[in-house]
Amino acid sequence: MNKFTLCFLLAAGLRAEISAAQQAIPPLKTEYLDADFHVLSSSAGAQYRRETEYRDSVSGSVNQYLLTGQRYSTAAYEHLPKNIAHGTFESWHANGQLATHEDYTHGQLSGERRLYYATGQLKRYEQYQDGQRTAGECYTEQGQPLAFSEYEVLPVYPEGLGDERAIVLAIARRIQYPPAALAAGVQGQVFVKFMVTKEGRVEQVEVVKGVLPALDAETVRAVQQLRSFKPGLQDGEPVAFSFTVPVSYTISQRHTLVGGRASSTPAH
Repeated sequence: MNKFTLCFLLAAGLRAEISAAQQAIPPLKTEYLDADFHVLSSSAGAQYRRETEYRDSVSGSVNQYLLTGQRYSTAAYEHLPKNIAHGTFESWHANGQLATHEDYTHGQLSGERRLYYATGQLKRYEQYQDGQRTAGECYTEQGQPLAFSEYEVLPVYPEGLGDERAIVLAIARRIQYPPAALAAGVQGQVFVKFMVTKEGRVEQVEVVKGVLPALDAETVRAVQQLRSFKPGLQDGEPVAFSFTVPVSYTISQRHTLVGGRASSTPAH
């Protein structure tokens, strides 16, 4: 699935953050990506162009195009930095036929998911309510019913249960509270984003919301030390996934670090 977000942030906190958002609207952001959706420094060697457009300081849309100008996908978000989808996601085949349609509400699938073959024939139909699938059907290219199979399988981390909590705990174990931040009593939550490639490698680590340069840098260093994942799947094929993890730095008598909970979305 494209742009699916598993979000574990408290809804009340999110509403408060949105209502308190500053009026300044970030400018249109244009990026170029290769065939594996890695961000490039220029259009040289690029296969896609991504445009991120904000409606306000946090919400907006992400539109992706082939370099020919043909549309590839579009997605609406209520909180872009935290990858919280809200609205419609759609993608298209190379021949211009609709490939995917998905409805999201506050980061959860809520409504329909429809996938199509390049011929226009329906491939998969699912219904969702509050992120839970309530119905699902699969079809052949000739329109004949198929046994239902899961569309998306998240990457699995090779520790604990391999889930989002295992990722957060693995990051926490690798972090050393920076002495300067500890001495100054600096605490806070760092949001770090990274990609798990279709081969399972951790790449493109970046801080999307920081606290202090020392804490931000330590968080990035810890994420870069994560082990390789078992790759995630989409419709049976390995795909890259993007994770956003809130890591909370909290000072106690033992100077412990407490991690938040991760959210994830296919990188394309």
